[in-house]
Amino acid sequence: MASTRGNHLLAVYVGIPSEIEDEFNKWYNTQHVPERLAIPGFQSAARYVSLEGTPKYMAFYELDHASVLETPAYKRLGENPSDWDKRILSNMQVEARTVYECIFTCGEAGAQHASYLLSVRLDIAPEVEDDFNEWYNVDHLPKLAAVPGVHGARRYRKLSGNGTKYLALYEFDNAQVRSTEAWAKAANTEWTRKIRPHLKPLSNIGQRLL
Repeated sequence: MASTRGNHLLAVYVGIPSEIEDEFNKWYNTQHVPERLAIPGFQSAARYVSLEGTPKYMAFYELDHASVLETPAYKRLGENPSDWDKRILSNMQVEARTVYECIFTCGEAGAQHASYLLSVRLDIAPEVEDDFNEWYNVDHLPKLAAVPGVHGARRYRKLSGNGTKYLALYEFDNAQVRSTEAWAKAANTEWTRKIRPHLKPLSNIGQRLL
């Protein structure tokens, strides 16, 4: 079976007016995502609707490499939008569109993206960035990834776009994983308590749509 996870990720966080929301989801699922998955170098895609956090929708495209987004096949999609594309795109409220490289993984992500996902976006002050990265890789991500119900966790660093410098994704069996005692213990270590004052995360809990 071909891999469904790539070394790079295109992450899109977007809102949409309620009066066009049903059409937006139909367009995204039946045209927008399939067009991109037909391009060599796109490995898979998953869409989530936020149960907690804003904006309401998140889309993640797993890429072989960020250079996929510079290929003629991908650029043609933007150069030749359909009338449907124009209608939806003009109404989309894009909070962030960011290309990331994977810098750390824990656990084994399944062949399919999980039903629930926690997205954590972060910037960090340069003077504490080294400590932040050591904490994330040595303490935070490994402990959270080991919590029952967590399929795996990955960290990313921005290559381009208007999003945060860092992104962490955690895939869950269900939305209640974060309410368990095991999660609370893993998320509140002594090291975490020292780092937390430096953090202002943008967090979303999402349920998979596609």
